[in-house]
Order: sequence, then structure tokens, then C-alpha cells
Amino acid sequence: MNEIPKVEFLKNNKDEIEFEIFTIKSLFSRINKLNPSLDRPHRLEFYLILFITKGTGVHFIDFQPCKYYEGSILFISKGQVHAFEINPEMDGFLILFTDSFLSKNLIHSDVLSLYRLYNYHFYSPILHPEEKGKNNFSNIIGSLYEEYNYTDDFAKEEILRLLLKLLLLKAERIKHNLNKQEKNSDWVIKFGIFRDQLVMHCTETRDAKEYARMINISYKHLNEICKAVTGNTAKKFIDNYVVLEIKRNLATSDISVKELSYELGFDEPTNFVKYFKKHTLQTPSQFKQILTK
Repeated sequence: MNEIPKVEFLKNNKDEIEFEIFTIKSLFSRINKLNPSLDRPHRLEFYLILFITKGTGVHFIDFQPCKYYEGSILFISKGQVHAFEINPEMDGFLILFTDSFLSKNLIHSDVLSLYRLYNYHFYSPILHPEEKGKNNFSNIIGSLYEEYNYTDDFAKEEILRLLLKLLLLKAERIKHNLNKQEKNSDWVIKFGIFRDQLVMHCTETRDAKEYARMINISYKHLNEICKAVTGNTAKKFIDNYVVLEIKRNLATSDISVKELSYELGFDEPTNFVKYFKKHTLQTPSQFKQILTK
């Protein structure tokens, strides 16, 4: 699983805040110096917001194309695999931040908001202008950009965090209105804990009952939570996640099917191939061939 190129948040010194905002144009101006390449799938180790102010095109998030245009906002979660479509006409802003930046002074409702907004099992990762209505995100993002580049550092981190919180809450309100189905807040938190355990232990076990034990709830309750939050059973959610991890690895590395099967905790490569084919109706080799066409 280390084969997928990872992009981490880089700090010049330990006291630097783990937040950054810059223009898409400035990113594209450094395209020849970046590794991995922007158009190569890579996994983020931080959260990313893309705000499009100019241009139309496609951004790929976990192999799914997301069409954007002026005014669109994309929310890409830590751990997701994404890739740019290189478009010289595109401009806007990239906002990068980490768990550490958010964790200071977070209260329960803030954690809940982050779980919901950055959980791609709840909502689409993109908001379009017609969905945003009269909500003007450009003012908030402009204020973030201005504050980030302001020369006086007094209270800078707290101001940035408050502006970011305002942006996230306004985005969550829109997404909530687009999806009126209410979700129990405690269940959302427990689902987030379950998902975190799955990320850490998916190579060790795919047994839903084992994950229920890890988070100290019954298997029946875990199923209730997963069905309410994602519409799937815990087992189906685990299978979907494992299949996505397989796709991520196949798409971003030259690892053999045999090696990958053992890395992901399968006893035999044949079982690995059967598992993947059962859930995707194609073999790992066929999936990789389609990607290279």
C-alpha cells in the first residue's frame, strides 16, 4: 500500500501553521518541478479545497470524474486519491490544511461537521454555483488568502481557523439542504471511528464483527449505523473500501497482483482475484488494462 505516491503537508519549521492557500495558476507554474506529477493519481495526507474562479474541466477523485466550472468548489479528503486535468485556462484557489490545524479548540459540533462534510459516503465531493445559491464563498476565500499573506502574524492562526470554520459550515449547510435525510449525530461520530479503524486495519481483517469489537459496540448496532449513514451494511461498506484500495494500488503502481494480494491481507492470489471480480465483474488485470487505454 506504500506504492501509491503520497503528498504530505510540508513545513519549513516546527512552528509553522499547517494551513496554506495559494492560486491554481501558481501551482501550474511549477508543474515541471512537482513530483509526483499533478496528472498522476496521488494520495493526500491532508485536506484540500479547490475553488474554481476560471475555466471548465474535470478533476479526478478516486477515479471518478468531477466536472467543474466557474464557481465550483471541490472537497477532497485526507486519504483520497486524486489527479488534476492539466488546464492552462483554469484558475482559482487551493486551500490545504491538516488534522493538527483543525484540532486546536475544536468542539464536538466542529468534529461532527468535519466528519459530515469530508465524508464522501454522505455527500458528493463537489458543489456547483446553482447549488450554492446566493452563498458567496469568494468573499470568505478572499479573506483567507488576504489573511494568510498578511505581514502581521498576531492571531493569524486563530483568524484563519475561524474563517475556515465559517467556510466549512456554510458548505455543510448547503450539502445538508441538498440531502434532507437526517442522521443521528452520535452515529455519525461512531461511523467515523469505525471508518478510521478500517483504514488502519483493513489489511488485517475484513470481518465486520471484529470492527464492532474494536469500537466496543455490537455487530447489530454497527450494521444499524452503517445502513443509516451509507445505505449499506457494515460488510458491504468494508468490501467497498477494500475494492477501492485495490483500485488505488493498481492504478498508481507497477506492483504485481500476487504482491498486492499479500500486502492487502489475502491468503492466496486466486482468492484476491475472485474477491475483486466478484465486486467489480472484472479481474485486476482487466481493470488495469482499461486504465491504460
